[in-house]
Amino acid sequence: MTEPIFLGLSKTQWELINSFSNWLSAIGTLAAVFLSLWLATRAIRLQCKASVGHRWIIEAGKKSPPPEIVVFRIVNTGEKPIRITSIGWRVGLFRWRREAMQMFERTESSALPIELTHGQEAAWVVPLLPDEKGWLKSFPKKMLVPHPKFQVATLRAFFTTSVGKTFTVKPEVSLLRRLLETATSAKNDA
Repeated sequence: MTEPIFLGLSKTQWELINSFSNWLSAIGTLAAVFLSLWLATRAIRLQCKASVGHRWIIEAGKKSPPPEIVVFRIVNTGEKPIRITSIGWRVGLFRWRREAMQMFERTESSALPIELTHGQEAAWVVPLLPDEKGWLKSFPKKMLVPHPKFQVATLRAFFTTSVGKTFTVKPEVSLLRRLLETATSAKNDA
């Protein structure tokens, strides 16, 4: 007896085509499970955008050179609240790594600790005083000498959270250049 034909395909050919449907449904199920797990873990992860950079404060009508500052800034981009407890610097690698906590101008900055919900931001201002005791002179001498190029290349700012997670960010290029210039001149003076 001959096999029935439907749309130009025999019964055996249709059975072969239908056997792939089980494989495709299994692959689709696995993809759905992995996607749901990824979305669930993404929702509970702490996420933020952070930056550290050199800025000038421009005032209308003022003729003297504008004051310079370093600004630490963080924005919570995740769904979970983040509680920032400290800010600071990390330089070096492995066992030669050093860390320093950063003090900041309290009147112009967010308080620490601070809790940030989704979309909220916080900023901390560090004045760059031009005198010998100012941050721009003392920080490079203490943290970036005797190997300024290497130390500046590994310099990172960090934001510590209350649950032990630390967000690190490379400072902006303009700040790194200023620090390298100051550290190099401090090394040459020594």
